[in-house]
Amino acid sequence: MSAAPSFRTVQADSAEVAALKGKTNLASISLSSKIISFTDEFFAEASNLLKDEEAVFLPEEFTDRGKWMDGWETKRHNKNYDWAIIQLGYAGVIFGFDVDTSHFTGNHAPVVSIEAANATEEEIRAGKAQFEEILPKVNMNPGSHHYFVYEAPTKVYTHLRLNNYPDGGIARLRVYGQVVPQSVVASADGLVDLAFVGNGGRAVACSNQHFCSPSNLVLPGRGKTMGDGWETRRSRTPNHSDWAILKLGIPGYIEKVEFDTKQFCGNFPPLVTLHGTVSSEDTPADDAKWTEVIGGVPLTADAQHYFDSTGPKDVAFTHVKFTMYPDGGIKRIRINGRPASN
Repeated sequence: MSAAPSFRTVQADSAEVAALKGKTNLASISLSSKIISFTDEFFAEASNLLKDEEAVFLPEEFTDRGKWMDGWETKRHNKNYDWAIIQLGYAGVIFGFDVDTSHFTGNHAPVVSIEAANATEEEIRAGKAQFEEILPKVNMNPGSHHYFVYEAPTKVYTHLRLNNYPDGGIARLRVYGQVVPQSVVASADGLVDLAFVGNGGRAVACSNQHFCSPSNLVLPGRGKTMGDGWETRRSRTPNHSDWAILKLGIPGYIEKVEFDTKQFCGNFPPLVTLHGTVSSEDTPADDAKWTEVIGGVPLTADAQHYFDSTGPKDVAFTHVKFTMYPDGGIKRIRINGRPASN
């Protein structure tokens, strides 16, 4: 078995953690990540590990098995160790982890390790997948976030096995990485959502994310609540605007776009624009040249809006910049076009 990749333990308030959180959480339930199997979940379900929201503590909440906990908690006195196998929402490389024991104080997992595999779900369920250790045994503190950052991204993986020595509770597991598409699905007209998270798209910068993150803009589906879109604070400055930059997972020629304001009824942006640029950087430089793709168009409450690109047809953009005038919230953005490699 090959040695685990080199990693560092970093502090929650470090620039490294800020950069890590800019990656995609491959273990998010919003990406349809799921628990494949586990040894035990007597006190609390392993699926809680994948929740997007921060763990909470309800002092008066109990179940017929004991104290209700917002995480994965196994029974006591394990003579071996517990584990849970997680299917990532999309295959990808991993830049680091947050192993979170929030609210687990006298019952947290004292030690964890993580293994990974690149396999089909059938191979995992049949026990035929080859797991390799990518995070060796590390000590856990009660009620804490534990951040681990790799010196270089890992290989592409589809599944993880979280090992819990010998037993106890873990609130959340965040797997910060980059989606590596295994296949690209085109619509009937041959167009691909170039910005979709499943195609490797992600938000890389924004002017403000007071209420919720622009990372939600590229998620699957139309979302469940207003909280899983992108919403900025109210502006009080004349001529204000808010913006978010998306790095396209697949550079390409933009033909059609969709702006979805589902559940944004009293706070949708009244006017928006979309621009594109070509850059080799994750986040384009401040002096990047932006080309108009969609001019100022009005949006309405709780609706899907479709527009044809008015930008150049011969430029394979790598990034788009969505701007709201003056502020507000939007659920999803779809950037439909033809991949540059086609």
